[in-house]
Amino acid sequence: MRNNKTTQEYFSTSQAAKLLGLSVGTIQRMVENGVFKAFVTQGGHRRILSSSFSQYCKQQGFKTPQTATDKPLVCILHSSEDLTPALNLLKEWPQVKVMTHPLDLMNIHQNVGVFFIDARIPWLHSSPLHLQDDAIQNAHIVVYNSHDLPTTSALHLAKAISLFENDISTDLVYGYMLGLDHAQEAVSLKSPASKGTH
Repeated sequence: MRNNKTTQEYFSTSQAAKLLGLSVGTIQRMVENGVFKAFVTQGGHRRILSSSFSQYCKQQGFKTPQTATDKPLVCILHSSEDLTPALNLLKEWPQVKVMTHPLDLMNIHQNVGVFFIDARIPWLHSSPLHLQDDAIQNAHIVVYNSHDLPTTSALHLAKAISLFENDISTDLVYGYMLGLDHAQEAVSLKSPASKGTH
């Protein structure tokens, strides 16, 4: 049996900057000065090891950031023929997985909160069962470029589906993630542990 409780292995410099309230440049200098243990991707982007980031947070008295098991994954299924600059940015975001091939779906071993699906992907309309059963049943689906969605598409059978006429954008994904964070905070406020005695 596969262990689904994987933790986030690294943070991008922009995510670290946001979490710590610092500039990206400051985080980059901290990496260069050895404050954070990090590696550089083939594209030249720095990735800070989660263990190093968590250790720094503890030393400085900051709250340790959430791991991947705390937040659902955001999956973006996009046509491989129409890659956009927004997708290049979204690939860098933790908790976001950009996929352009059906086989990419087999690597999902985490709770998925939403699938953003490009309506221009032909293989999805005849057989969206490429999406793993559990993942598709429990996730919300946002179909973007929805004007290209065939009326006969099997995607119409999904339980929770929203249509978006425009192409994918960082604002669309960020807005969804922000709403999801807000909903999770509201649920945690209602949890039995937070209820007082009357």
